[in-house]
Amino acid sequence: MKKWLIGIFVVLALVVVIVVVALQATKGVARSAETFFSLVREGKMEEAYNSTAQEFQASTSFETFRQFLEITTLKNFSRASWTTRSVNNNTGKLIGSIHTQEGGVVPVEIDLVKEAGQWKILSLTRKAGGLKEAKEKEEAAPSPRTAAREIPSEEAIAMLINETVELLGEGINRNDFTDFYGHISRLWQSQTDEASLKEAFNEFISKKIDLTIVRGETPIISEPPYIDQDGILRLKGYYATQPYLVQFELGYLYEHPSWKLFAINVSTR
Repeated sequence: MKKWLIGIFVVLALVVVIVVVALQATKGVARSAETFFSLVREGKMEEAYNSTAQEFQASTSFETFRQFLEITTLKNFSRASWTTRSVNNNTGKLIGSIHTQEGGVVPVEIDLVKEAGQWKILSLTRKAGGLKEAKEKEEAAPSPRTAAREIPSEEAIAMLINETVELLGEGINRNDFTDFYGHISRLWQSQTDEASLKEAFNEFISKKIDLTIVRGETPIISEPPYIDQDGILRLKGYYATQPYLVQFELGYLYEHPSWKLFAINVSTR
């Protein structure tokens, strides 16, 4: 009997240890989510938005984010209770409820990713209340990334292109892509570094191709600008410069509060 009791106590101790370890491992995701909702409650919408993951911001504009929170009771956050907390490498998940200051309960599901050592919200799903009618096929909500966004004015587009090509030209001439790297989107920055950019434009460097000849010139848009299904602003055209034309195909991703470079193809002719 004593041996059995000892065995039971050992098992219970192991269970307790596993539970404690699991809680410690998922403590960061819960803390990040609760910090986010605290910022929302305090009216620090921009700070809360900036605390989300890069992919969240690439897919959701600040205005959409603000409107979503304004029409929900999540802005009256009091506390959170999580029924499920899990971590798998650099991704985490929370399922539970947000309790509001008025005593309401809002079921939520949150996905998080770890960026630069910090847990950040990747997606937030709220179970909507109200009357609903069952349908044979559930209608898919439009993705925030594919939602309509205004194409910038001709003047704003010209400024975007000029800044991009001139910064690239300066980086090539100086063999230093620090400023150009700072110009690209946060999402692209998470996928590359300055050394990789230098390698990508190594032919321009070795041949001493000077793209700064576009300075003071107006870019000519050869195809109508458009925003594709991934929310990328696509621009194509050229500069009628001498001794060679500078041709470009550029893609920009909206990261609040501005469009940021996400794709580039430049050539001379």
